[in-house]
Amino acid sequence: MRDENLVGLWDTGPYDYGVMESSWLCLRPDGTGWSACANVGGGSVGHLTWSCPAGDEIEIRYTWTASGHWSPGEPPALAEIEEEGPDDTVVRTRYSVTLDTPPLAEAPMTALHLDDAVEFAHDFALSTRDVDQTDPAAPGSR
Repeated sequence: MRDENLVGLWDTGPYDYGVMESSWLCLRPDGTGWSACANVGGGSVGHLTWSCPAGDEIEIRYTWTASGHWSPGEPPALAEIEEEGPDDTVVRTRYSVTLDTPPLAEAPMTALHLDDAVEFAHDFALSTRDVDQTDPAAPGSR
């Protein structure tokens, strides 16, 4: 079971006041997606599947993770992979989707709040609901 309100590309940017890194969470309607975290030293990306086992819980199951150096842009793209491999991490946490005015926003935005961190973040703003098969891992890296 999946909550359609979770579908989209979520970005910590509006919440990143004073933070040296940014995170993204992409949840596709088919139950697949990815998450990424980037800072000046590099970052990581993980492929995942997701579902909602209970009304206010999301379960994220990672299948593959890579780390390396980013090319500029948002969402990020890995330009060089240093390490990669299978990942069996599972994150099951409560969530809420609300209207919120993050510190770096001028107006309320749709926000995803997680009780437990994903990519070191608890709060994400909706960047777009229009998600496709874009993947921050470099082409041909898998």
